[in-house]
Amino acid sequence: MTGDSTGRAPDPELEAVYGSAVYDVELPGGRVTFRIGEGVPGAPGPFAIITAWNPGHERPPLEVNEARNAALRSAIARRGWTWSAAEGRSPDGTHREPSFAVWDAPLDEVLALAREFGQAAVAWFDGERARLAWC
Repeated sequence: MTGDSTGRAPDPELEAVYGSAVYDVELPGGRVTFRIGEGVPGAPGPFAIITAWNPGHERPPLEVNEARNAALRSAIARRGWTWSAAEGRSPDGTHREPSFAVWDAPLDEVLALAREFGQAAVAWFDGERARLAWC
């Protein structure tokens, strides 16, 4: 586990992918881009970035990913969590995963929801810097 991670020991391949990813989140003042280990300027507090896209090492078809993300959005709404649009992407932009920034949600509950959708980790901004939180 790296110093930027919390939770169980990660899959080394996934850790490398998540650790090199670029994250975008819509904030009240506009879109902000950051990486694991960095601060998030303008963030009004802690948040998690969660997706249902491409669980673990799976690469389902577009229609499956879209349906899973719609189900995740519904699950977030049922919990009454505030959310905004977010995205995780490869540094060169060739791979993108539509995501949700979830505000005011306890990390343990976010991780439980991510596990329900087969995810290995979420990006977690603790108010100071972004980290990986493993499910």
